Amino acid sequence: MRESIDFGECLKDSPNFRSALEESEYDIEYLESKLEKLAKLCNNMVESGKMFNQQNGMFINGIHDLAKYFVQDKEVVDNQFLASTLSRFAQAMEEMQRYNTILLDQAHRSICKNLSNFVKQDIKKVKETRKHFEKISDDTDNALIKNVQAPRNKVTECEEAHNVLTAMSSCFAHTSLDYVFQLNILHSKKRIEVLQSMLGYMHAQNAFFHQGYDLFVDQEQYMKTLATQLEELNGKFSSEKKEMEERHNLVNIGKRDSESSLSSSVPNDSKPSDIKMEGYLFKKTSKGFKSWVRRWFMIQNNQLVYRKRSKDNITVMEEDLRLCTVKPVYEGDRRFCFEVVSPARSHMLQADCDEECQDWMVAIQSGVSAAYDARRASKILPSEVELSSRTNSVSIEPASKPADVQAKSAKQSRVEFILSIAGNDVCCDCGQSQPRWASINLGITMCIECSGIHRSLGVHVSKVRSVTLDTWEPELLKVMSELGNSVVNGIYEVCNIDDSTVRATPECNRDVREGWIKAKYTEKKFVRKLPGLDERRSSRLINRRWSVCKRHRKSPKRQLKSVEDKDSKSRCTNEGEGHVGVVGGGGGLIHGATLVQGESKDSGLSMDGSGSLPDVILFGANVNSESKINPELDSSETSSDESDPDQTSSTSLEEFEKLDPNWLLFKAAEAKNLPVMLQAMSQGADINWSNPDKIGSSPLIKAIGSGSLAASEFLMLNGAKVDRKDDSGKTALHHATILGHTGQVCQLLKKGANQHAVDSSGLDAIGIAMQDANADIVTLLRLAKLNEEMKETEGLYGIPGDNDTFTDVFRDFTNMASDNPEKLVRNQSLPNDSNS
Repeated sequence: MRESIDFGECLKDSPNFRSALEESEYDIEYLESKLEKLAKLCNNMVESGKMFNQQNGMFINGIHDLAKYFVQDKEVVDNQFLASTLSRFAQAMEEMQRYNTILLDQAHRSICKNLSNFVKQDIKKVKETRKHFEKISDDTDNALIKNVQAPRNKVTECEEAHNVLTAMSSCFAHTSLDYVFQLNILHSKKRIEVLQSMLGYMHAQNAFFHQGYDLFVDQEQYMKTLATQLEELNGKFSSEKKEMEERHNLVNIGKRDSESSLSSSVPNDSKPSDIKMEGYLFKKTSKGFKSWVRRWFMIQNNQLVYRKRSKDNITVMEEDLRLCTVKPVYEGDRRFCFEVVSPARSHMLQADCDEECQDWMVAIQSGVSAAYDARRASKILPSEVELSSRTNSVSIEPASKPADVQAKSAKQSRVEFILSIAGNDVCCDCGQSQPRWASINLGITMCIECSGIHRSLGVHVSKVRSVTLDTWEPELLKVMSELGNSVVNGIYEVCNIDDSTVRATPECNRDVREGWIKAKYTEKKFVRKLPGLDERRSSRLINRRWSVCKRHRKSPKRQLKSVEDKDSKSRCTNEGEGHVGVVGGGGGLIHGATLVQGESKDSGLSMDGSGSLPDVILFGANVNSESKINPELDSSETSSDESDPDQTSSTSLEEFEKLDPNWLLFKAAEAKNLPVMLQAMSQGADINWSNPDKIGSSPLIKAIGSGSLAASEFLMLNGAKVDRKDDSGKTALHHATILGHTGQVCQLLKKGANQHAVDSSGLDAIGIAMQDANADIVTLLRLAKLNEEMKETEGLYGIPGDNDTFTDVFRDFTNMASDNPEKLVRNQSLPNDSNS
């Protein structure tokens, strides 16, 4: 730390004072240069920051423009989701840019402005005082010289020189003291100014990073959810890519590919209905050298028109086909030619082959007939065209695509099946007719507007899939058949709905729709709650028991063999030793039971007509006691039902104290009762709960024990962990292997179950299957292991793996588990080769 200049030395004007003064002045000049350099660097930083913000703003605007590009396609829900995500990210970046702008402003104020003021005011003032001090010092030196040079004999001159010297000495003393004071003050103040400026800048930095941290803490959960949805999009992309990998098979279907030459032979939903036929033809020009050019021709609106391959306006060749005739041309060097003749002119056209030539002639002739009879114009089919317009020896063989026709038929059958489930003909949330989207983990259908809201809730709440566009596995159809809009609304729309509740309607805006859906599925405002622990332990309920009705699904084939007992409560009555209360899937107690949900404000439990509570409460007995069966989707539970010795209509009775959401989910999984499982989840059940009374089994392990593909799929769709172990170290895959449930083993492997996990005895799934000599399960496990090794090889050496065999075999097993489950219930032996 530099010492202050002594005022005593200042009055003496000693060499030490002058030396200290010179050092102090040099130090101030050096400090000034450093401060000016720092201020200049800070100005450059601020200007660079402003330029960065400008470019960053342009980048954010680019993101907004990209979001507008995706939001334009309102038919694709994934595009709407992507647009909302981009907009949200752009908003977060705009917020960070505002924080950065504030930081730059604080940097300019605390560094540039403060230090510049210190230089321009304080240091400048010291420099001005220095000039004054040097002038007074020179004047004092001159007064001293004049005083000593005054002649002794001139008294007046000596006295005058002495007075001037006295005045200048006094003035120099005061001036030097002031100058030294300012120097000392400046050296003390420079530390305060620099430290204060840097402290202000660091406070601005702290505020900037703290605001950014708070912003991204709020975004963290959304980004985690987005990562999960991104995985789903990747899976959907892989599925679509897999479907398109078979594109080259189109070339081999039929003698010609209708999509590469003619699009009229194969129905095309995207083609306008007024286009009767279209494709490429060579046209002979009528001007110049009369060359041949290739154009895209169409028969539409009773006109023959054409256009170039590139985007171009349509040219009308013949405005009215009623005035035209068509005939083949056999003269000339060119093959496959025909002529369209009108009263004014004729047109020479050429096809690529004889079949196309005949097809075009037939189509033009049928167009002539259609133009005369407008009433039949929209009803003429290619087969009718062939029969009605066949003249001379011209014939047409309509191309067909059996695979496409079958796929379209299966798609239509699937749509009809899903919409035929109770309540599925309208949107579950707003009531819009003809819904084309579904939530596969809730088992409901919805319109496109509501599906966008469901996607925004996150896949942990609702997994949205298109009924018409996406691929549906048999297990998903099973889940949909067990639930449906009527059942789900009976769970999520039970109470707290009055005239003040704003429900979603087909015509409502997005805010109303979003508020209703979030209140219904996220906040669960309208779900009837189960009794609390204190109420369950009360004297009026402590001796009561409860159970869950089992779901015995019967396929149409087996319904012809046996008739289900119509009284689903008779067996429970014998077990319960008293009268039974029946609980519907919506949590309400119905069917004339003594326990009527909806009358009690808290628990939903009330007295019957005699003033007493029922001895046994039966959950899920009145919700479609037999679920809807797709005629093409036989149930895997069917075989197990017939072979299962336990044909009781409900699960074992439990004490009323155990009636909590976790126990209810566990018992519903045992009963294969998906409506009650959904009811338990709406009550807040933990889907991965371990039952301490059942060796730590989870609901998924219990569903595996029941042999229900639908129950297992439902739990995994809603977040059940496939590798969760019980107290014996066994996973769901272990239990499915032990029970010989091949369909569920296939189902678990498709969900990524770890087949290498071992139980407490050191056995993995394939070891158990080998002991039980179950050839189907051993084959599945070995194929899954081989697929893993191929993926590892691909990652290690960059060699692309081929999982077509894996996918095809698993698809076959899945379809067999759904369509012909009895084929998988057999005692099989393994090959003798132990190394196989």
